[in-house]
Amino acid sequence: MPGSGKMTITVDTDGVSRVYTYSKAISVGQFLQEIGISLGPDDEVNPMAQSQIRDGMRVTVTRVVYQDECENEILPFEVTHTLSNEGLAPGEERIIQVGKTGLQQICYRTTYRNGVEAGQTQIGSPLVIEPAQEQIIAVGSEAPDTLIPIEGVLIYISNGQAFKIEANTINRTPLTQGSFLDGRVFDTSADGGQLLYTVRTADETDPEFSNELWAVLDTSANQPEAMQLAPSDVRYAQWVPRQQTYTVSYSTATPTSTGAGWQALNDLYIMQLDPEEGTIIGVPERVIAPNGLGAYAYWGRRFLWSPDGTKLAWANADSVGLVDMEKGDFTPLLTFTEYATLLVRSVVWVPTLSWSDDNSLITILHGPPYSDEPAEESIIFDIAVTNVDSGLQITNFIPKSGIWSNPTYSQEIEGTTTLIAYFKAREALNSPGTEYDLWVADSDGSNPRLLFPGLDKPGFRPPDPEDGIAWSPKARQIAVIYQGNLWIIDVKSGLSHQITSDGKASRPRWSRR
Repeated sequence: MPGSGKMTITVDTDGVSRVYTYSKAISVGQFLQEIGISLGPDDEVNPMAQSQIRDGMRVTVTRVVYQDECENEILPFEVTHTLSNEGLAPGEERIIQVGKTGLQQICYRTTYRNGVEAGQTQIGSPLVIEPAQEQIIAVGSEAPDTLIPIEGVLIYISNGQAFKIEANTINRTPLTQGSFLDGRVFDTSADGGQLLYTVRTADETDPEFSNELWAVLDTSANQPEAMQLAPSDVRYAQWVPRQQTYTVSYSTATPTSTGAGWQALNDLYIMQLDPEEGTIIGVPERVIAPNGLGAYAYWGRRFLWSPDGTKLAWANADSVGLVDMEKGDFTPLLTFTEYATLLVRSVVWVPTLSWSDDNSLITILHGPPYSDEPAEESIIFDIAVTNVDSGLQITNFIPKSGIWSNPTYSQEIEGTTTLIAYFKAREALNSPGTEYDLWVADSDGSNPRLLFPGLDKPGFRPPDPEDGIAWSPKARQIAVIYQGNLWIIDVKSGLSHQITSDGKASRPRWSRR
């Protein structure tokens, strides 16, 4: 009624329309509260609850309810074809990894407006319960037809199998069949006659790290026979050079489902094998008992025998030293602050090791901070040398070489200078993430020169420390893995040749025959 101060308000809610007469100037929300209409947390009011009521206003309350539901769906696997020239005829296909579907959980939110479904949206990204396993199909391709003479025997992994090159790069033969090498252990004897490697266990329910130790005791045989050795879950293994025939040292780990996937025991055993049967002669000798010594001990130590088999070096995240074989102790030679930054990727940096024939040990040291960063995040990594006979140490032998520099001595050749090959970071202060080039220098660090691939081409990104740098026996050639393929570089001329084309090569090991 005009002038009376009373307002007529119509309210539509819960399927009913009611008319109210009201005289106080309040908000829509307050008005609904006073007439006894409660609002849910997601209900919608039009006009908005903050609006002031006025005569003739129609207020509509829409009841909104969200319902969340989750369901499991099959996660399909992808199929990848990869070129391979190892053991396959051109065009021939072979499944080298069987694909498996996974399982994912997808959650949806359904919206109901006044009891009627009004739409559905996906909540977040799917949760992968069990990841799918990619199916990989190797397709045979023509091998690079460049014939490169080589000395000794070069053994490497390609598509999970071991192959041998002898005399020239066209003369390639498989050493293993069937088992898929995991690359955690891959070592040849000094003369290339024996091969030591690990394969993942056949039980798919085993943790990922679980492996078995195998050996080929005669790589020169027409049909090399592989033998499984007794140790399992092996973190490190190597042929002991020169001292005893068919002798292996090894260290073990416990597979886990968290972190790195293993808990290294940092133990050390030495066992001698029967050259015919591959069985252990006697009982393996335990040199070092399981222990948790050193920074990030769960990752495990790196071990390396000297060329004459009389000294065993070790490296972990904060030190480098020698194994005291009599006392079963770790004797440090060099200490430094561990590098912590890579832990965001569950990777622990452990420096590589290389022996010269005169008992010099070359490695990488984590240097002091460059600026105001914490010591464990220092961006400085230098190549260092220590002679275990004289005690001479040069901690900045090649400064700022990079975290993945992997310095490696050539063998001592009569009438020639022992050389060092190493990877050098293109950005010295960003060595964990930058590209690298392969350099060579004299054993005293003089006459350094860039060998491969050159600054006009993509560099190594980054070099895999487990692949290493493989010198030919007379230091005339170097084998490396570049962009997933095996390359051989002539040291004197710098000429380089791609040997494989499948993109699946790793772990080159070069031995004299």
